[in-house]
Amino acid sequence: MLALWLAWFRLCAAKIQAIANLLFSARLKSHPLLLSLCCWLLASDACGAAVSESDLLGDISQVSIASRFNQSVSRAPASVTIIDRALLDASGAQTWGDIFRLVPGFQSYATNGNRYGVSYHGFGKQLPNRLEVMVDGRSVYEPVFSSVMWSTLGVNLEDIERIEIVRGPSTASQGSNAMLGAVNIITRTPVQDSGTALTYTSGARSTRNATLRHNDRLGDMYYRLSIGYQHNDGFPAVTGEGPLEDGRELYQLAFRSTLTPSLFDSIDISLGLVRNREGLGDGDHPDEYLSTDYDSNYQSLTWVHALDSGDEVQARFYHNSLRLDNRTDLGLISTAFGIPPAAVPGFLGIPDQVFSMGLDSLASERLDLELERRFSDWHGLQTVLGLGARSEYVSNAFLFADDEKIREESFRFYSHNQWAVGRDWVFNFGVMVEDTHVGTLVSPRVGLNYEFIPNHTLRLVAGRSERSPSLSEANADQASKVGGLAYNAVIRAGEDLGEERVDHFELGYVGRFPAANIELDLSFFREQARDAVDAYSEDVVLPIPFFDDSVLVSANTGEWETTGAELQFSYKPIPGSLLRLHYAYLDLESDYVKSFEPTLRYSDFNTSRPRHSGGLLLAYQLTPRLDGSVTTYYQSKVEWRGGNPIDEFSRVDAQLSYQFMAGGSPAKIQLIAQNLGSNYSEYSRNNVFETRFYIKVEVSLP
Repeated sequence: MLALWLAWFRLCAAKIQAIANLLFSARLKSHPLLLSLCCWLLASDACGAAVSESDLLGDISQVSIASRFNQSVSRAPASVTIIDRALLDASGAQTWGDIFRLVPGFQSYATNGNRYGVSYHGFGKQLPNRLEVMVDGRSVYEPVFSSVMWSTLGVNLEDIERIEIVRGPSTASQGSNAMLGAVNIITRTPVQDSGTALTYTSGARSTRNATLRHNDRLGDMYYRLSIGYQHNDGFPAVTGEGPLEDGRELYQLAFRSTLTPSLFDSIDISLGLVRNREGLGDGDHPDEYLSTDYDSNYQSLTWVHALDSGDEVQARFYHNSLRLDNRTDLGLISTAFGIPPAAVPGFLGIPDQVFSMGLDSLASERLDLELERRFSDWHGLQTVLGLGARSEYVSNAFLFADDEKIREESFRFYSHNQWAVGRDWVFNFGVMVEDTHVGTLVSPRVGLNYEFIPNHTLRLVAGRSERSPSLSEANADQASKVGGLAYNAVIRAGEDLGEERVDHFELGYVGRFPAANIELDLSFFREQARDAVDAYSEDVVLPIPFFDDSVLVSANTGEWETTGAELQFSYKPIPGSLLRLHYAYLDLESDYVKSFEPTLRYSDFNTSRPRHSGGLLLAYQLTPRLDGSVTTYYQSKVEWRGGNPIDEFSRVDAQLSYQFMAGGSPAKIQLIAQNLGSNYSEYSRNNVFETRFYIKVEVSLP
């Protein structure tokens, strides 16, 4: 059967190539093993030859996220999407949510006016997990939320060079958090730009965004300083219920420098801080939004040393910190519960007093050290080995029953290998071994890529991803309290909460038609999850039983199977033009335990993803200075697990950009329109996205 598939693909691709050519021819101490490996990784020379340029296939895109070393997309052991600077500009994206609508298989939605749920094959949580997100290789996955807080990244969209995205399980490369996918946001290096650039955006919902970027050099050190400001009013008010109060006021600063003290060494230093105030709440309850203060900062140091043999040694250390505060006073207990003040002590055993709602003070911190060694090509074999150690803590009385710090240390070892057998066959093998609080996790992945004719490759991938419950999942004990007494239980962690796993299989095709300027990526996949972390309902007796008498319990009681297909297609019919199409079809079969008592009950979440989603972007350079684009998105109906049922919708965006000289300096003005059509809802029926217009001006100074 495989031979028939190969023959069929070979014949079809050969015919398409011939037609295209005809048509377009005119155109660690307690871990001695880890300590030993660390010493070996840092040891100097090992035998190896320099990387052969014959392995680089012209202008084929190179990625490093899939296997931690540079390889062409056609040789990667995963489906990969690259969003480059040109695509970002053409899309007119204003937020992180806009960006990930460009990726097949991604769910991207606004849970509040300024908070985004971004996931690959996710289920619509307010804080989706199982997707690893990095900025220049530094993980920004927040342990206290088991998710990514996009407002705390400290990255201006204008600083992005490109984004590499693995569409599918990538635990073998990036660890537990990459159970369903991985993202690396790569910012522009300081040596790429010089001078100062100012950007200002104004438009709908009182949007006022500004950035200042300055690139310069001090001796041998190149650096970039970025300052950003964002303001908007969030989603519009709900008719008959009032405003959602989910606007934003954000300030951020980022510094990145590159230093090359010798021909063999380079040092990259990054640091930043974000101060943000925005409304946080549930669109179904507009009166319960709380003003929330975020304070986050990060520091990162990466050192790369080239060895005489052609090998490389890399060491990376980073620190992430987050502080959050939101709380509002609800008045006296007697007023809130509608009882006489004198009755409060006898009824609750505490005096009448003011009580509050919200997360109050929250803290999260992570320290991470990783050592990596990349071996140069040796008879077609490329290898990277690495190990890392991580320490993190979280604290919050509302989420974890008390405000004591909860700590966790974990260790990891990984290896990735690419073996080119002749010119046509490439074998990939990678594995991640993690020592976590639930035991040792092993996540292997095997890939075989076959270039059956030049520029046309089949990819066969199989693997298993194991994920440890996050620090907050494993220690959850969430309940609303007054005077130390619980009146509303939310969720707690089960006693035997363990790892979850996904077995995955993928058949992919990557084709390039250089004469026709066409690139095509097709993938067919199956993902089977077992022992997935979900929650069942359990009866509970509360000291103040006014609201409910049940609590959700996290346990390994879920499972699902996803089968589907994804398409990514780009075509440049004439110079200065681009047609880009992406589409995803997802079929989901699932079940989870809804309750154990008084009877065992099961349910499913089969409709918690859109079955169909995709987009089409058309861009054209009208003149050397003027270009425009139109982008259409589509999503079929969905019932988000943490939100509301949402009808299918289509959305049309457009942008027009004009470049000119202002006082001898390059400048650009961009007009952006979003949702040129009827209103639609995102995630919550009250999150209404109306037609929006923006104007963006950018001026570069020498």
